[in-house]
Amino acid sequence: MSDHELPTTTVAVGIALLTIFAGPAFAASMGSLSATPATPGETAQHAATATIGTEATGSWTGFAVDYSDADADVSDVNATDDLVAVGIDRGDDAGGTTVDVNVSDDVSSVSTSNNGETLTVDFGGSYSLNESDEVVVVYDGVVNPSAGEYTVPLDVNPQSSGGETNATLTVGERTATDTATETTTGTESMDTETETEPMDTETEAMTDTAVDGDDSDATETMAGGDGTTTGGSGPGFTALAAVVALVAAAALATRRD
Repeated sequence: MSDHELPTTTVAVGIALLTIFAGPAFAASMGSLSATPATPGETAQHAATATIGTEATGSWTGFAVDYSDADADVSDVNATDDLVAVGIDRGDDAGGTTVDVNVSDDVSSVSTSNNGETLTVDFGGSYSLNESDEVVVVYDGVVNPSAGEYTVPLDVNPQSSGGETNATLTVGERTATDTATETTTGTESMDTETETEPMDTETEAMTDTAVDGDDSDATETMAGGDGTTTGGSGPGFTALAAVVALVAAAALATRRD
């Protein structure tokens, strides 16, 4: 071996040490993707996030979501108006889709491809991404696939390599609780309507009966009630008394003569 040649073991150790001190290169990671609502076949709002690794730092020039394996439809997501939020969470220290930097003013285009299964948002590159930053893209108009869990690739700066990561999209069936609630609500509404109508009819019938009863009582009173009282105060009794008085007067006059 020449004095100028380094042992193979020494070279290997040197490379390993360089790797340790320099640190490994990471692409984007911790991708997430959620749908609201997460009902199969519904048009929903999707929120995609990805944490930046060392290989994805630099100017933010694009973001892509590939629904090929999920069979979701993003054909109607084709304008900047469909973007609800686009930004950067510096240091990935905020929850949900909260951002520190709004980059919606740097969006240059929104397009779909692959028969409406891939969404791409292009940026002007005015904002820089640092390691551990989280990018957030929220958009409307996605038609959810059938129920299931799907692996969906996300790509930060798809024009270059290093920004790829995966996210899991979960789309669920309508729950038994939701179905039971809707059924119960509908049944209660029908029962209420059904019960209300007979109650109204019964009330009207009771009112009519009460009125008829009052009329009956009034008629009976006018007709005489027990017969004696009414008969004593009616016009027939007055005429009879007058006739009896006249007969009595005539008999008295005859006796005097």
